Amino acid sequence: MQILDMQEGLRAYAGPGHWNDPDMLEVGNGVLTPSEDRAHFSMWAMIAAPLIAGNDLRKMTRETLSILTNTDVIAIDQDPLGIQGFRYSSEDGLETWFKPLENGDWAVCFLNRSDTNKTAAFNWKTTPFSDPVSHRSFEGSWQNFKVFNLWNKSQMGTTARPLNENVNPHDVLMIRLIRQ
Repeated sequence: MQILDMQEGLRAYAGPGHWNDPDMLEVGNGVLTPSEDRAHFSMWAMIAAPLIAGNDLRKMTRETLSILTNTDVIAIDQDPLGIQGFRYSSEDGLETWFKPLENGDWAVCFLNRSDTNKTAAFNWKTTPFSDPVSHRSFEGSWQNFKVFNLWNKSQMGTTARPLNENVNPHDVLMIRLIRQ
């Protein structure tokens, strides 16, 4: 988390051909819990960081392999726009991050830094947001998006209804808003 925090203020310098590099991943090294591994991988994808595995690939568990090879999360990291995500809000240990993607899609990640469960609550229809670096914006009152959970690979409805989901301690809820 300290390395993630050190990326603050650097996103204006990131993009195709010049990526911010917060260092290699610790996923699968046995230092982090599976939830923390998932959160770590998700946040590196949100900030468009190079995804360099720092574990012994010969000794990976199935869980580590599933994290490091999640094609949906890798697609967020490697989106052709190359825009680094940004922290939209932080309240009581729960952070909300957004990342504009190609074709008008958005990646959204709710990061629970706390030791207790948190509820990710977001009303897409009444809470517009914009990215001052890429000059892209989301206006849910006139656009409808499919909501897709990138970790359990499930449809979660659309932005026509507010989001209200549990996020376990030291874990993430990472979704892709897919323009309809």
